[in-house]
Amino acid sequence: MTISREQSHQQLLSQCAAFSHLSRVLTLNGPQSLERQEADKFLPYLSRAVAGQQLSVNAAKTIWGRVETLCQQHGSLHAVLVDEQYEALRTCGLSNAKVKTLLGINRALNDGTISAQIYHSDDADFITKQLVQLWGVGQWTAEMALMFFFALPDVWSAGDVALARGLNLLAEKEGVAAEKILQAATPYRTYLALHIWQMLDANLMVE
Repeated sequence: MTISREQSHQQLLSQCAAFSHLSRVLTLNGPQSLERQEADKFLPYLSRAVAGQQLSVNAAKTIWGRVETLCQQHGSLHAVLVDEQYEALRTCGLSNAKVKTLLGINRALNDGTISAQIYHSDDADFITKQLVQLWGVGQWTAEMALMFFFALPDVWSAGDVALARGLNLLAEKEGVAAEKILQAATPYRTYLALHIWQMLDANLMVE
């Protein structure tokens, strides 16, 4: 069953009502949105995510802009992420490891290594296993895809440094174990993550 952003927001507020600081954050942030993307957007999504890892926003944007220029020259991202374009991709500013990962992603999507069933699945474990089998694609990358491409509502990335910091800040303010907050937010932990990232960006815990 699919519920609206307003319904998920109200449900999360209700489930977390015992936590005054978190409730304030949820109220100030307002409803958060998740939207599942189309299958033909997956290669661009995952490729850009990998290309931008461990880079500043501006650096990632610059490098991806160069990749997009290559795409215009060769017709598509599929046509660019091939062995013959290895050096051209390197000149875009991508590391050897990232080029290897991107070529592997393209190959896996083309040859069926990654099952097309992922586009119709709501099974986080299944999707994760499909993605992390690829060289250079780790748990964190898969979890971000679950949230931002597949729009699954109950994903928590324990390895995300910002989420861990934000959750611990909330837990300290509330005087509870962090796990208690995660339990209360289930099955809306993706929305909790969105709220925590926004909380940190807006510095809502300064009081």
